[in-house]
Amino acid sequence: MITDKTPTRREAILVMDSRNALSAVRNHGLGGSWSRLYRVDNHYLDLSLKLEGTEPILIGKLVTPTLSSGLARLMASDGGLLQEVELGASGMFRLPVPTTGVYHLEMNLGEQQFVVRSVDVY
Repeated sequence: MITDKTPTRREAILVMDSRNALSAVRNHGLGGSWSRLYRVDNHYLDLSLKLEGTEPILIGKLVTPTLSSGLARLMASDGGLLQEVELGASGMFRLPVPTTGVYHLEMNLGEQQFVVRSVDVY
């Protein structure tokens, strides 16, 4: 019997977006910053866009019951790889964003992959 070792790729579902939060609980400190929570099966991705000086950076934490290693990849809208970083032991990662625009974020957890589409940086 031949088994296919191609990773399963799923699309993440947006659970929460801080831009839709009440103004009383929203962070007003940085224009263009946001926080979002995504879910795929039993994996959660806490993703934020922050400004460090004038440079945008994506900061994420993958919460999963069995994380051993993984990669986070920032992809251009045409599918080209822009940045790639390994997840830290706690599932944390930081990805510098080259410029404003709309990107995709791919999470590779070995045999499982998922994608976050329309990561907007403005």
